[in-house]
Amino acid sequence: MYNKIKNIVSKTDLFLFKLFGSEKNVKFLENLKEAKELFSYLNQIGEENKVKFVGGCVRKVLSAEIVDDIDLATTLEPNEVKKKLNKKNIKVIDTGISHGTVTAILNQIKFEITTLRKDVSTDGRHADVKFTTNWEQDALRRDFTINAIYADLDGRFFDPQNGISDLKNGKIKFIGSPDDRIQEDYLRILRYFRFFTQYSKKEHDQEVMQSIKKNVNGINKISKERIFDELKKIFSLKNVTQLFNLKESREIFLNIFPQLKYYERLKKLKNKLKDKFDSTLIMASLIVDQSDNYGYFCYKYKTSNVIKKRFENISNNFENLKKKEFYSEKNIKKMTYFIGKDNVRDLLLFSALINNKINDSDIIKLLDYVNFLKVPKFPLSGDDLKKFGYESGEIMGKKLKLLEEEWIENNFILDDKTLKKNLNKFNKN
Repeated sequence: MYNKIKNIVSKTDLFLFKLFGSEKNVKFLENLKEAKELFSYLNQIGEENKVKFVGGCVRKVLSAEIVDDIDLATTLEPNEVKKKLNKKNIKVIDTGISHGTVTAILNQIKFEITTLRKDVSTDGRHADVKFTTNWEQDALRRDFTINAIYADLDGRFFDPQNGISDLKNGKIKFIGSPDDRIQEDYLRILRYFRFFTQYSKKEHDQEVMQSIKKNVNGINKISKERIFDELKKIFSLKNVTQLFNLKESREIFLNIFPQLKYYERLKKLKNKLKDKFDSTLIMASLIVDQSDNYGYFCYKYKTSNVIKKRFENISNNFENLKKKEFYSEKNIKKMTYFIGKDNVRDLLLFSALINNKINDSDIIKLLDYVNFLKVPKFPLSGDDLKKFGYESGEIMGKKLKLLEEEWIENNFILDDKTLKKNLNKFNKN
């Protein structure tokens, strides 16, 4: 009995306790004060803890990652949670109350609080659940052992699935039968690839691979929004290139997302530039060419207009990125004026993957140039032209446009002498 308890509940040693609020994890440390406050409202003095950290925040703390969201598990039912927190004037939102989840907001920090559950039935997208007070039952319905680690404020872990050991050893293991877990929610196929890419130190387990291959078409049952949200998380991984290095995972992933056909480009992504690529630019690297391939992808997964515009900018300039003259400071300045610094940065970074004649050092220099560049502002307006006798209207608009073109071609310089000369010339036309 002692050994069983020891395996399930382990007091952290000094290293883990420091890590739980370490300087390595400043974000989590900042949130800890608010977490203590919530714990004090939900727990009863002298009774067993009714709330614990769970899932991603615990996994990230153990891996010395930055915690960007905090999930709590509780034996209290949702209405009890709301009642206790409302008494303390804590804002609570019913984000998924039918499944036991509410979100508490304290000092603008969000805490997702979910009542312990066990699955009753599922269709691969949504599960019917029943509330429970049994922590082990709650752990059994979670996806992977590394996500079934619970922790209290005192640094004690409840680890019924040995997730800490699996995380340390780089083992991505479904809880129970892979078939059962996948069929409960087919999005877990993508989650498996995310966690495998991020944490695994081993080859794919063949039982898991067979289950994924057998159930991969179930992805079609999942909403496009959920799929794309998971895809963004995958492409936010620092070692995302590893996803395509193993033939088995690459083939399955490309079967799900055939638009990601330019994965070979990622091999050109070197350390000097790697950290400058965000998830959207990584996706662009895999998708965008001079065709409308990106358009279908954006339509299918209902991406935001911001993402679509970034893809469009790269596609429209795709051929220009292969030309030497694109990389002159004069042209970069001109491009910055027309499309803005962020879009120019995207083009420069993307060019590292498709232009073998430009090296990373040159791109870094141009990126620095863009960062410090003061974007030119056309110095004239209609009021200025009125001083030369122009009246508002179509003619004035044309004159301003011609002057702007002259200003751009003259490297954004238009002195008084040149201005008068051009206005006289335009007057003769």
